[in-house]
Amino acid sequence: MSSAELQALASIATLIQTVFFIISVFFVGYQIREHNRLTRTANTQSLVALASPFLLQLSQDRNLADLWVNGTKNYATLDAVDRFRYKQLLFWWLNLHENIFYQYHSGLVDQQMYQGWQVELRAFIQDKQLSLFWDQEMKHFFRTRFRQVVESMIRRT
Repeated sequence: MSSAELQALASIATLIQTVFFIISVFFVGYQIREHNRLTRTANTQSLVALASPFLLQLSQDRNLADLWVNGTKNYATLDAVDRFRYKQLLFWWLNLHENIFYQYHSGLVDQQMYQGWQVELRAFIQDKQLSLFWDQEMKHFFRTRFRQVVESMIRRT
């Protein structure tokens, strides 16, 4: 083979390598997107798994359900233990929402799912009159960005 023929074969081989490289880049990109989608799905399922025992316990235990439903309006008449229990329920539900908030901002929760949780958080803040507990007892336990979101929602209620 002549030098010109070898050079032509080398050019063809380089072109083929370039095409395969481009295909590989697209394939890797597809795999990353699919992995991210599956991760968001798994995180959504784990959030449901976190909330389910709490909600089931409320459904099964009438006294706990009464505390959850009436805790804010009866707070002044609750004894020290029930006040503690009620605040712990509020903290637990806010911790769940903080987890959702940070997972969303890390790209691990789908936007549509996050918006649904935001609606629930606004209803929770309003229903539980969180402003009564927030400034003195709760806000210091949450990270700044989430705390700002909660405070913004409290101001709107």
